[in-house]
Parts: sequence; C-alpha cells; structure tokens
Amino acid sequence: MRRSLVVHQHVGWNRFGRDWVCGDLHGHRDLLMAVLAENHFDLGVDRLFLLGDLIDRGPQSADLLSWVLRTDNVFSVMGNHELMFIAGATRPGYREKHRRIGGEWVDELGFSQYRDLTTGCANHLPLTMTIETEQGLLGLVHAQSPVDDWHELATIEYTDQVAIDWTWPWNRATGPEQTIEGVGAVVSGHIGTHGIVQRGNQLWIDTLEASGEPTLLPVQDLITLAGYESS
Repeated sequence: MRRSLVVHQHVGWNRFGRDWVCGDLHGHRDLLMAVLAENHFDLGVDRLFLLGDLIDRGPQSADLLSWVLRTDNVFSVMGNHELMFIAGATRPGYREKHRRIGGEWVDELGFSQYRDLTTGCANHLPLTMTIETEQGLLGLVHAQSPVDDWHELATIEYTDQVAIDWTWPWNRATGPEQTIEGVGAVVSGHIGTHGIVQRGNQLWIDTLEASGEPTLLPVQDLITLAGYESS
C-alpha cells in the first residue's frame, strides 16, 4: 500500500439525533439519497455510518465518495474496493486489478481528483470503528470482526496485511455462532445477500447487489437484533 491507514476510530454518543448504519452502496448515490429521504434523515442532527465499498460497479462512484468525504455527520469504514482504489494510485499492477472489479470509472478522473479521492480514503476511512450508543457499543468493519474481543483493536498497529485481512475474508458469516466480546454488536457488509445474516452478535447487512435495495437501519435496531442487553 505504501501508506499507513487508520486502524480504528472511536465516535462518541449522538445526544441530539439518530445514528444510522447502511450497507455497501457501490456508487449508487441517488439510491442512498432516496432511502435517507424515506427515513426522514436529518443531516443537521442525525449521523450516517457506512460499511465501505462506496465505489465501483454503480454509476456514481466519484460523486458518492466525494460526498462522503466532505460531508459532516457522514462516516465510513474502509472496504476492499476502496483499498484497491488506493493501491492502484501507487502500484500500476493494482490499477488493472481495480478495473477488473468495477474500477473503470477511475479512468475518467483527472489527476488532482484522483489524488484527492485516494488521499481522502486513506486519511478518513478507518479499517474499524466503534460508535457509542445509549444501548452500548456498536462495532463496524467491512468484512468481519478481525478479533474475538473488540478491545484488542487498541493494541494492533497497521500493516498492509492487516488491511487485507480486515476487508476481504468473511468466513465468520458462514461459521458457527460466536459472540465478539467487548462490544454489543459488530456490523459488516461485503458478502452480498438478500437479507441480514447473523452469527451471534455479528450482523452482515450488504443487500444491495442481491435485492436491489440497500439496508439502512438505526443503531438501536442493530444492537437489539444482535440480542445485546445493556447491563
């Protein structure tokens, strides 16, 4: 990758509005805006958390990524598609790999826009995120929890292999029930299913590709769905 990425970001409790989490969007900015409007999302007080894979395949990758990077109260973790986008900026071989997974849109970018978007991803899209909520802590990561205890994230330093391992594998989604300790629920995208997949307190909500509609849910609903009870 040749640049260090943010391993973890902690976001405090929103005391003024609602927090929402949305699955993979893959360049469908207009679809996101429609879903937000349907749910009366108020950007002045509400916050939106995205699970990565903002780009590729859809028609508005640059527009959606630019909006996320410049908009207050909108956050996202790093997806494997953003990871490949960043790698392609410094490693020519990865540029071609990115094209093969939907990155042809990058060919239309000017040099400065390409530089600004890749730099923005590297600086502002952490690999993992923790959100404080009234019900407890909610963890976000694109593919699956990289640890059995969420507290372990504080001890992990960035490497390129960490970035790959945290944005690509999804074996936990097909494995046995397992509770990730230290967090009420862990929410991911990445795997492309018709509905929400649950394993213990782990949830996968990437439904856009299979169903045509992204999943957008309040954080309270996700923690409740995961079966977490605040002590």
